[in-house]
Amino acid sequence: MRLSRGFLAGLVAGSFMLIAQLEAPAAAAVVAGGGTYFVAPGMRSEFQFNKTHVQCKVGHGVMPDGTVFQMFMFSTSVDSVAIDTAAQSAVLKGTMVSEVNLRFTDGTSVTLTETVPFVAYAKDNGTPGAGADFFSLTVLYKDTAGFDQFDLFGSPATFAGTVVTGNITIK
Repeated sequence: MRLSRGFLAGLVAGSFMLIAQLEAPAAAAVVAGGGTYFVAPGMRSEFQFNKTHVQCKVGHGVMPDGTVFQMFMFSTSVDSVAIDTAAQSAVLKGTMVSEVNLRFTDGTSVTLTETVPFVAYAKDNGTPGAGADFFSLTVLYKDTAGFDQFDLFGSPATFAGTVVTGNITIK
């Protein structure tokens, strides 16, 4: 019996595929989430994160003095990710841009932007995550001579809360 080249090529390719499947590494840990939480009464924050990106925003808020507040923070790098699958938690560290838009009651406005180091913490407390999971974002603002985000939030500033909508997955 003579085997064709096509049959042999298929057999060899199939053997390599089988070997590759048998030697595939175990699935990597999953660290991801998104949803909303309240950073202050009536001030909802939206967040998303995974191993390579973290972002958080407040689309619209009103401060006690009537100032309208918007904030958008997004990572430019995630330098380290520590995952504790037993505790169902993760810590991500890196650098992000923090931008705050303020519209004051006298009609003036200002946009404050700076690049800051951050630490994000996520805790998966079950499925579904809403009402159980927890997310926090801590940033280190610098105090400068002019009006800046340090004047608004201090440093370190932590924006945190129990997830109201969405889910965090750590496994």
